[in-house]
This record gives sequence, C-alpha cells and structure tokens, in this order.
Amino acid sequence: MNEHSFKELVRVAQETKARIRKAAIEVIAEEGFFNTRMQDIADRAQLAVGTIYNYFSSKDEVLSYIFKYEIQRRMKSISELKEQKLSTRRFLKKFLDRHFLTLRENPNLGRVLVREKEFSRAKDNNEIKENMNSLIKMLEDIFVEGINKAEIKDINAHLMAVYFFGSMQGIIEFALTEPEIEMLVDGPDFIIKRIEHIFK
Repeated sequence: MNEHSFKELVRVAQETKARIRKAAIEVIAEEGFFNTRMQDIADRAQLAVGTIYNYFSSKDEVLSYIFKYEIQRRMKSISELKEQKLSTRRFLKKFLDRHFLTLRENPNLGRVLVREKEFSRAKDNNEIKENMNSLIKMLEDIFVEGINKAEIKDINAHLMAVYFFGSMQGIIEFALTEPEIEMLVDGPDFIIKRIEHIFK
C-alpha cells in the first residue's frame, strides 16, 4: 500500500467515525442511552450496522468516544487560549464563551454530555469518568497558574475547579432540559461574577 492509499484510508475512517459520532449524539439525545441500539445509530448515520461494529464494539464504546472527543476539543481550546497570554480571568471567560457557544449551536451534544455522564458510575465505565476528571484537572491547573501569577488569591484550586465545573454543568443541564437556551448566553458572565472575589 502506497502512502496516498494509506492516507485515503485514514481519511475515510475519520469521516466514518465522525458520521457515527454525530448520529449517536442525535439518537442518544432523543431516546436516552439505555433505549438506544446500535441499529438506531446505524440507521441515523445511513450506514450498515456492521460498519458501526468495525469501529465500535458496543454502544458503550460509542458513548465513551463522544466524551473523549469532546474532552480533546476542550484541551485544544485551552491550548489555543494559552497562546494568547491572557489574564486568568479573561482566560476563564473566553473558555466559558467557547464552551457555551458550542452547546448553543448543538444542544443535543449538551444533553448527551450532561445526562449521560452518570452512565459511567452506573456501569463502571471508568473511561468516561476519567475524561470528566481530566477536564476538572485542566481547570485546576488554570487556577493554580493564576495563583502563581498573583492574579488569584491563595485558594483551594481543586475545590474551585470542582465548583467551576459544577456551575457549568448545572446551568447547561437546566438550560437544555427545560429548555431555556438563553441561559447559555448569560451563563459565562454569571459564572465569572460568582467567582469575582477570588481575583486580585
């Protein structure tokens, strides 16, 4: 197999996985994880169910992939923001703006990320739990860096990261289940104002 053929195979595989991921988000948001079948995902993606199984062994693995993919997107966003040399306060605000905008543009994604996170505890799916915890750890590192730069008071960075993450999740869950999508517009400013006291 030459290099061109290999690259083409990789491209097709990436496109197919993206198609499966997007279809799964739609179906799981509509039906709930436990009511979703692999056949449902295949039908929505307009693929043979056998093709789905070429990439994922179960719907559990599909859900894990959705969480992993989204965490990687957040990590990329954080890396891009770090390159801008922003103050900690501005950094957090821009991170929230990006996150909430993504979910305003794709409410089904938000519904899956918020509602199905409990699946990891119910089914001992450690990969999903680890992905969620990795985002909290990234937030904790941001708060630690802010303390070290003397932009934030000497606080418990881990506790603040958990609080910050919980605030995000709470607003998103309520906004997308009621639904009150406008809360996703006001959410970033609201969260920053609630932690204003930690900044110097």
